[in-house]
Amino acid sequence: MPLSTTVVLSVCSAGQEQWGGITLIRERGGPDFDAREVTLLHRIVPHLSSGLKATVLAKQASAQPEVEGAPGVLVLDDQGQVVQHTEAAERWLRDLTDLGAGWLEGEGLPAPVWMVVGALRKALKPENDQDLNGVPSVRVQTRSGRWLTFHGARTEPRPGRRDETMVIIEPTRPQELAWLRVSAYGLSEREREVVDLVVQGASTKEISKTLYISEYTVQDHLSNAFDKVGVRGRHALIKRLFFDNLYPELFG
Repeated sequence: MPLSTTVVLSVCSAGQEQWGGITLIRERGGPDFDAREVTLLHRIVPHLSSGLKATVLAKQASAQPEVEGAPGVLVLDDQGQVVQHTEAAERWLRDLTDLGAGWLEGEGLPAPVWMVVGALRKALKPENDQDLNGVPSVRVQTRSGRWLTFHGARTEPRPGRRDETMVIIEPTRPQELAWLRVSAYGLSEREREVVDLVVQGASTKEISKTLYISEYTVQDHLSNAFDKVGVRGRHALIKRLFFDNLYPELFG
């Protein structure tokens, strides 16, 4: 293979998780990647990330649909009718609402399904930066008290079959619900940013560089967060936000 002249790398991530990566290589003698091409890559990466995540979750759902925590998958055509679904998807939907006889025709599907479908359409035809960079997902609490996360992605067309909308439904993980706890304690936007980085294991110095603030200011924001949450120290902060009232039996 000819030696390359330029390389562009991009990580496909959804939230704080990495689901794949892209490496683009130009052969020797070819033009360098220009700013327009790099910008295009940045625009499509969030949607590729969502698709990669959808693929992984779909495989899990197909492999063990009977497992209590398995993700569920709905496939909708352009008329909003359910053309395919897993047992797990139907189970999660019934925990949200009473499905009528016509739910496979799109009648009576829970609102989160249409919300994530609408968010997906906006992401594919963005009108602003928020639409452009957003990854379609919705979180909702079921009648049993469990939280579910809905993800949206478009399938690839194939001969005799158009592209379709895939909705993945999975139980929400504790760290994805931390925002509820954070909101309850009234943390400021900057305090939330600092806490998010603390959760990722960032040091004071790393937080300072990431947010372009002094280390003293980082400590000040952390101190305010500790006071509002009622803890002392990073470990206690993470425990309170992520595990208390989510999985209390682990710390009983």
